[in-house]
Amino acid sequence: MKIRPLDHGDLERLSEFVSEAYRDYPLATWFESAPTAGQIESIFYSKLRSVGSRELVDIVTEDNGTIAGECEVAKIGFDTGVIGILVRSRYRSKNVGSDMLREAVDDAVDIGITKFTAEVDEANTDALRFFAKNGFLPIGYRNVEIGGGGRRIVILQHSVR
Repeated sequence: MKIRPLDHGDLERLSEFVSEAYRDYPLATWFESAPTAGQIESIFYSKLRSVGSRELVDIVTEDNGTIAGECEVAKIGFDTGVIGILVRSRYRSKNVGSDMLREAVDDAVDIGITKFTAEVDEANTDALRFFAKNGFLPIGYRNVEIGGGGRRIVILQHSVR
């Protein structure tokens, strides 16, 4: 497996990757229902415009031409970034997520980010365990309305000095 920066050639494979991730675990995404290829591509097209900027770190893990996982850190302040991460179910519990997270954090530190925030659905216990295992601590909660229903979101934070 190879960890590398997201690039423009990834758009089609990312669409398939996110669709599969949603089918496997809808709580891992923010879509109200199964996302369309167009919805996914519009999100990643926007991200791809920021590749190489000092505002976004976005990496993927690739395994024989398949996207196994994707991790981004979007800069939201002077030294703060928000992390998003998805790993295909068949690659979970193989350190793919932890390896990507570590690389993304290292790259984000290079652009001045030292405080990291993640927001996880309270019901997504796998993700909560993952972030705790990787040094994130819960600092608060917020409620969101998605698809006419409410979700409680756990806000987690990690600092690198």
